[in-house]
Amino acid sequence: MKKTLTTLILAIGSTITMNAQIIALHSTSGVQIFKGSTALSSAYTAAQDGDTLYLSGHTFTSPGEFNKKLMIFGAGHYQDSTLATGKTFLNGHFTLSENADLFYLEGVEINGNFTISTNHSVNNVNIKRCKINGTFNAVGDLSNPTSNLSLIGNVLLGRINLENIQNSLLSNNIISNTFQSSNGNIINNNIIMGFIWGPSMDYLFFGSNNTLNNNIILWDGYNANVNGSGNVFNNNLYVEPTPDYGATATSNGNYTGILQTDIFVNQTGNVFNYSHDYHLQNSSTYLGTDGSQVGIYGGTFPYKEGAVPLNPHIQLNNIAPTTDANGNLQIQIQVGAQND
Repeated sequence: MKKTLTTLILAIGSTITMNAQIIALHSTSGVQIFKGSTALSSAYTAAQDGDTLYLSGHTFTSPGEFNKKLMIFGAGHYQDSTLATGKTFLNGHFTLSENADLFYLEGVEINGNFTISTNHSVNNVNIKRCKINGTFNAVGDLSNPTSNLSLIGNVLLGRINLENIQNSLLSNNIISNTFQSSNGNIINNNIIMGFIWGPSMDYLFFGSNNTLNNNIILWDGYNANVNGSGNVFNNNLYVEPTPDYGATATSNGNYTGILQTDIFVNQTGNVFNYSHDYHLQNSSTYLGTDGSQVGIYGGTFPYKEGAVPLNPHIQLNNIAPTTDANGNLQIQIQVGAQND
């Protein structure tokens, strides 16, 4: 990690005035640097199973699919946490295919959809502290399911379709849309806004045999209803006073009919906004199943401020525009270590 970070910092320093895309590919054979508009495609082609890619803050174009076991780290997607590097954007749709087991992605903003190919089994995938502007799609009939998917600490703006997902965890995410076809998954400590895109009526949650703990669910009225059976709802907070949990459901300890204005420090509406503050007004008022607060700052994976990825974070990057009289280039870079 140290060698990779040093190499990436030097590469950034040498090209900062060009505002270039830079990727450091770390493998057992060493570190390679890729630059320019095709950096991500070139780095992906060169990568082997088990390799790690470190992306600078910039906009990259995703290859057609990711079909290898890789780890990818960006610089983050919050503006106030990426002042020294810029955000890491991935243009286009992001697709995982059958051979991408153990895939890890953190600290990027995806402008398109995130898709697991239809009826592909892509297991033990971890998507963490990313922002996905499109839909999350995993379509199929569970004949070849994806299992042990983890979506943790993300901002998910589009509809979530988990049709071919089972035994997976969605935890501490900010979710602006609705769930579709989730069966046998665990959904903990999320903020679920349930905003319905377009004029059609829709269910907030469609699926069966899921367990939902410690979530904050803002949408009320008909759209707060559940279409499915056998779901378990524990210690969730609802704006809706009489939520419909679906058929043969189990519900325990839920908080219902809570005014939205009484929940967060600063939040309105049903759309994610970086300027909002999603901390609870009183963290001891609404407790989850584990005794910590409901929502994204409670549970096993509390939301990290600024969604800073776990790789060492460049906090300061001052590079002189020209060399001095002795031909030296003045560079000041400050890096913070991350525990997680």
